[in-house]
Amino acid sequence: MRLFVGIMTPDAVDDALDAVLDAAVVFRAREAGVDRWTPRAERHVTLRFVGETDARADIEAAAALAAAASGPPRLLIGPLAVALTARVVALPVEGADGAAASLDEALEEAGIPGRDRPFTGHLTVGRSRHRIRGAAAHDALRHAPLAVPWQPAALHVVASEPGPGARYRVLSTHPFAGPGAAAA
Repeated sequence: MRLFVGIMTPDAVDDALDAVLDAAVVFRAREAGVDRWTPRAERHVTLRFVGETDARADIEAAAALAAAASGPPRLLIGPLAVALTARVVALPVEGADGAAASLDEALEEAGIPGRDRPFTGHLTVGRSRHRIRGAAAHDALRHAPLAVPWQPAALHVVASEPGPGARYRVLSTHPFAGPGAAAA
């Protein structure tokens, strides 16, 4: 099973994203090579991509431990969508570093290998099967600056399933219970 641990976006965040990433931005971005937009139901901030694994129970236990020890992070999404890699368009997300570090520690204790690159908080909004055309993508992704504050209530363990239809399926939800959890 291919797994990741993340935070799924609520409707209020999705509404703000949809208002800025409107039909005109989507059209221009398609011209620059962005050929798949992330559906509302699949939007999330990935705290840790695990990949193909049989360790679902260990990952769920680690996510529960990390959420129990952490207060809900104060996230800020924005200001502008950017080509994060040659094939990924994302919005930066500030404030998820602490939750990601708590999760990394819990996963390490569960025997899950560490991440292969530093954590970068982001919310993927589009992808390309081919390389996104640099300058054209920059111009195409022009939109009003966005600043969406958000305090999520839980971590989610999610299965990534290739094929038609929904690609992501939430397997378990783990509420933040550490300091500040009552405010969420």
